[in-house]
Amino acid sequence: MPNPEAQQQDYWQAVTDVAEQIVDELQDTDCDDDRDEALHRLLHENTDQRDYVIFNELQVLTLQFSKHPCAALFNGTLLQGNFRPTDSFPFAAFAAEAFEMDVALKVKELLDEQD
Repeated sequence: MPNPEAQQQDYWQAVTDVAEQIVDELQDTDCDDDRDEALHRLLHENTDQRDYVIFNELQVLTLQFSKHPCAALFNGTLLQGNFRPTDSFPFAAFAAEAFEMDVALKVKELLDEQD
Protein backbone atom coordinates (compact mmCIF):
# COMPACT_ATOMS: atom_id res chain seq x y z
CA MET A 1 0.00 0.00 0.00
CA PRO A 2 1.48 3.36 -0.98
CA ASN A 3 2.37 5.77 1.78
CA PRO A 4 -0.13 8.69 1.58
CA GLU A 5 2.31 11.12 3.22
CA ALA A 6 5.01 10.29 0.66
CA GLN A 7 2.48 10.59 -2.16
CA GLN A 8 1.42 14.01 -0.91
CA GLN A 9 5.06 15.11 -0.76
CA ASP A 10 5.58 13.78 -4.30
CA TYR A 11 2.58 15.77 -5.53
CA TRP A 12 3.69 19.04 -3.98
CA GLN A 13 7.25 18.48 -5.21
CA ALA A 14 5.88 18.11 -8.77
CA VAL A 15 3.92 21.36 -8.32
CA THR A 16 7.03 23.11 -6.98
CA ASP A 17 9.23 21.81 -9.81
CA VAL A 18 6.89 23.18 -12.48
CA ALA A 19 6.43 26.46 -10.61
CA GLU A 20 10.19 26.95 -10.27
CA GLN A 21 10.61 26.29 -13.98
CA ILE A 22 7.99 28.95 -14.76
CA VAL A 23 9.64 31.49 -12.45
CA ASP A 24 13.04 30.82 -14.07
CA GLU A 25 11.55 31.25 -17.55
CA LEU A 26 9.77 34.42 -16.48
CA GLN A 27 13.05 35.91 -15.27
CA ASP A 28 14.71 35.00 -18.59
CA THR A 29 11.86 36.52 -20.62
CA ASP A 30 11.83 40.14 -21.63
CA CYS A 31 8.41 40.98 -20.24
CA ASP A 32 8.77 44.55 -19.07
CA ASP A 33 5.55 45.53 -20.86
CA ASP A 34 3.20 42.95 -19.41
CA ARG A 35 4.54 40.59 -16.80
CA ASP A 36 1.04 39.20 -16.08
CA GLU A 37 0.54 38.24 -19.72
CA ALA A 38 3.94 36.55 -19.88
CA LEU A 39 3.21 34.72 -16.64
CA HIS A 40 -0.17 33.54 -17.93
CA ARG A 41 1.44 32.30 -21.16
CA LEU A 42 4.22 30.46 -19.32
CA LEU A 43 1.76 28.90 -16.91
CA HIS A 44 -0.36 27.65 -19.79
CA GLU A 45 2.65 26.37 -21.75
CA ASN A 46 4.07 24.51 -18.75
CA THR A 47 0.80 22.85 -17.80
CA ASP A 48 -0.45 22.57 -21.41
CA GLN A 49 -3.35 20.29 -22.19
CA ARG A 50 -3.11 18.18 -19.06
CA ASP A 51 0.25 16.68 -20.13
CA TYR A 52 1.22 16.42 -16.47
CA VAL A 53 -1.86 14.57 -15.32
CA ILE A 54 -3.66 12.50 -17.98
CA PHE A 55 -2.92 8.77 -17.76
CA ASN A 56 -0.28 9.47 -15.18
CA GLU A 57 -0.14 8.76 -11.47
CA LEU A 58 -0.03 12.53 -10.98
CA GLN A 59 -3.69 12.58 -12.05
CA VAL A 60 -4.66 10.55 -9.00
CA LEU A 61 -2.34 12.49 -6.70
CA THR A 62 -3.76 15.78 -7.96
CA LEU A 63 -7.30 14.76 -7.16
CA GLN A 64 -6.23 13.51 -3.74
CA PHE A 65 -4.00 16.37 -2.62
CA SER A 66 -4.83 19.50 -4.62
CA LYS A 67 -6.28 22.49 -2.81
CA HIS A 68 -8.54 23.21 -5.79
CA PRO A 69 -12.29 22.92 -5.05
CA CYS A 70 -13.01 20.61 -7.99
CA ALA A 71 -10.39 18.15 -6.74
CA ALA A 72 -11.94 18.20 -3.29
CA LEU A 73 -14.97 16.44 -4.76
CA PHE A 74 -12.80 13.37 -5.22
CA ASN A 75 -10.50 13.49 -2.19
CA GLY A 76 -10.64 10.19 -0.38
CA THR A 77 -12.85 8.48 -2.96
CA LEU A 78 -10.34 7.21 -5.51
CA LEU A 79 -8.90 4.43 -3.40
CA GLN A 80 -12.31 2.84 -2.85
CA GLY A 81 -12.18 1.31 -6.31
CA ASN A 82 -9.47 -0.47 -8.22
CA PHE A 83 -8.36 2.60 -10.16
CA ARG A 84 -5.04 2.44 -11.99
CA PRO A 85 -3.28 5.51 -13.44
CA THR A 86 -3.54 4.02 -16.95
CA ASP A 87 -7.33 3.62 -16.76
CA SER A 88 -9.49 5.96 -18.75
CA PHE A 89 -10.54 8.45 -16.10
CA PRO A 90 -13.36 10.84 -16.99
CA PHE A 91 -12.26 13.52 -14.54
CA ALA A 92 -8.85 14.25 -16.05
CA ALA A 93 -9.99 17.77 -16.89
CA PHE A 94 -10.68 18.37 -13.19
CA ALA A 95 -7.22 17.11 -12.31
CA ALA A 96 -5.62 19.29 -14.98
CA GLU A 97 -7.43 22.40 -13.76
CA ALA A 98 -6.53 21.66 -10.15
CA PHE A 99 -2.88 21.06 -11.04
CA GLU A 100 -2.69 24.32 -12.98
CA MET A 101 -4.26 26.23 -10.07
CA ASP A 102 -1.84 24.70 -7.57
CA VAL A 103 1.10 25.59 -9.83
CA ALA A 104 -0.22 29.14 -10.25
CA LEU A 105 -0.47 29.57 -6.48
CA LYS A 106 3.05 28.22 -6.01
CA VAL A 107 4.40 30.57 -8.71
CA LYS A 108 2.76 33.51 -6.93
CA GLU A 109 4.30 32.37 -3.64
CA LEU A 110 7.77 32.08 -5.21
CA LEU A 111 7.47 35.50 -6.87
CA ASP A 112 6.30 37.09 -3.59
CA GLU A 113 9.38 35.62 -1.85
CA GLN A 114 11.63 37.31 -4.43
CA ASP A 115 10.09 40.76 -3.97
